[in-house]
Amino acid sequence: MLDASEYLHLAINASQNGDHHAALNYLNAALELEPKNAAVHYFRAAEHAELGLLERAHAEMIEALELAPEMDVARFQLGLLSLQLSKLEDARNAFSSLLDSSQDMSLREFSGAYLELLDERTSNAITRLTQGLTNCSNPALKADMERVLASLSDTAAIKSPDTAEPTVFLGAYRNTFETS
Repeated sequence: MLDASEYLHLAINASQNGDHHAALNYLNAALELEPKNAAVHYFRAAEHAELGLLERAHAEMIEALELAPEMDVARFQLGLLSLQLSKLEDARNAFSSLLDSSQDMSLREFSGAYLELLDERTSNAITRLTQGLTNCSNPALKADMERVLASLSDTAAIKSPDTAEPTVFLGAYRNTFETS
């Protein structure tokens, strides 16, 4: 019989190979063995997000963070999921928490950028994203934030001064299996 850690690794591998059904089966088996394993809850949330089950992903990410509040990447993803679900106060709370307490400078800057976007201050968001990218050691997160920055820069360049509402790209952290 496998242990929870082994099931987790099998799930990650299955997901990377596009076998989401197997990934969920492995994650569920891991949770049967260790129901309070925050990493397994986190990866199951990520798998649900990958499948477009955003409400489930959101609830599961909250559960993972209740078990391990120090999981900053999970909190960042919770903020992004909240944005996708139009739960703006949840997003603001997640990003504010990271801005105040994360040891990761890039996550603080990225969180600050999303807070700026929520307050419709696109130029400030661009500045914070640029600062965050200089310190980002997570390749998947860096690639995603570079896409967000490019999108914001493109819209800022073509936006006319008399546009009533700013265009804001609220992207999702696509590589859900990066934890470092």
